[in-house]
Amino acid sequence: MVHRLKLLMAGTALLALPSVAQAQAAAEIQLHSAVGGSCGLSAPDASVLDLHDLTGPDGLLDPAKLGNTILATATIADAWCNTPHTLSLQSTAMALQQTMPYAQPVYMARRVTFNAQLVGWPFTATIRPRNDNDPVTLDVPSAYQAPSPGLRLQISKLQTLTPGGDEQAGLMLEPGSYLGTVTITLAAAD
Repeated sequence: MVHRLKLLMAGTALLALPSVAQAQAAAEIQLHSAVGGSCGLSAPDASVLDLHDLTGPDGLLDPAKLGNTILATATIADAWCNTPHTLSLQSTAMALQQTMPYAQPVYMARRVTFNAQLVGWPFTATIRPRNDNDPVTLDVPSAYQAPSPGLRLQISKLQTLTPGGDEQAGLMLEPGSYLGTVTITLAAAD
């Protein structure tokens, strides 16, 4: 009986062995993922550009601020899009921040325009705000990454504005703080 039990156990063990191995076997497993179109902008190296006192010795806009000389620069070191995209600039003219208790005299200005030039993309984009929310949107048909040192916003060519938003030289600036904005947006195309 013990002898039969040993033979029975040996037979069961043979049935548990895998079939004879082949010389080579392969199984393919695919990995699947997706990459969405996206863009990125790091924080600029300066969030406030101080243009200092805007007036010259006669109360008019300082003549040194009228030309193409770069008055201030902000750099965004990391800017990229991995797909076709739009580049948008939105800006507001520099406006006097306090409300005056009298109407604006015709010989004075409470707003100042400027050239905001964005350098470092496949093209140079310039915006010159005369009102609030003056936008410029440009289509870029491919992916792009700004080369070192990155995107640079350069401010130049100031000029006083009339209440209607027209540029007019020879206007005195009312005293106080002036504030304008430039917003840069990169957006992946739909």
